[in-house]
Amino acid sequence: MLLTDELIDRIHRFHVSVLRNFAKTYARISPDAAGLEVGGGFACFTGEGSPITQAFGLGHRTAEADLTVLDDFYQGRADNWELGITPFTSPKVVRQAVEMGYVPAQFETVLAQTATAVEVETIKGVEIVEVTGDLSQWVRVSEAGWAGRDELYEEISELGRLMSAGKNTRRFLATVDGEPAATAGLGHVNGDFIFAGAATLPKFRGLGLQRVLTQRRLAEAGPGSFVQFVALPGSVSHRNAQRNGFQPLYCNIQFFRRPPSEDS
Repeated sequence: MLLTDELIDRIHRFHVSVLRNFAKTYARISPDAAGLEVGGGFACFTGEGSPITQAFGLGHRTAEADLTVLDDFYQGRADNWELGITPFTSPKVVRQAVEMGYVPAQFETVLAQTATAVEVETIKGVEIVEVTGDLSQWVRVSEAGWAGRDELYEEISELGRLMSAGKNTRRFLATVDGEPAATAGLGHVNGDFIFAGAATLPKFRGLGLQRVLTQRRLAEAGPGSFVQFVALPGSVSHRNAQRNGFQPLYCNIQFFRRPPSEDS
């Protein structure tokens, strides 16, 4: 896949739209939600400490952006937030982030592919179902998988409530001999797709569940669709995505406004 200017801008628009949709979604379940169009990007607030309390796309290419606007926006809402910097962010914005004391946190690889026809393989005892209606079980399995525990939480977290409220995401659950084991999501905005929400309970890892969930989501997106995936470079998720046809395009850097506390 050739990284053209058109593709770069398409990915930028997609991720800005995702944040915008999160702000709208959270507004339906919390009066504290807020969003701001700023500097060619978008700033989102979905609660202190939420991974979706972040700004992305500011200063894309030659867009004028002033990061002090973010301080004003988050004042009284959050003490800390993330700022996504891409290789195509204006150098002025990068310099300002450094001068203001933003702290780099991690790299994230953006991978993508144009989906082709795919056959979803069959694993004995494994069933993949799309979850609609009551999403509580899907959320509990997802949160336990992310936390690296086999026991499901009794209560759904605030972030889980947000994830279950999203209207632009299809959710899939893998069961092993009838027992919930793994989750995955397929987000969509304006005909483009992104893979998210992949989590597996530790006792079910190594069975190929995420491979099959990836195949199912590619099949649902359909041949010819543009599909994205974001992962930590070199992670298991990164390697699994490449095995399923995703091509690394570039890396972003996530910055925090202030150094995260040790217990965050």
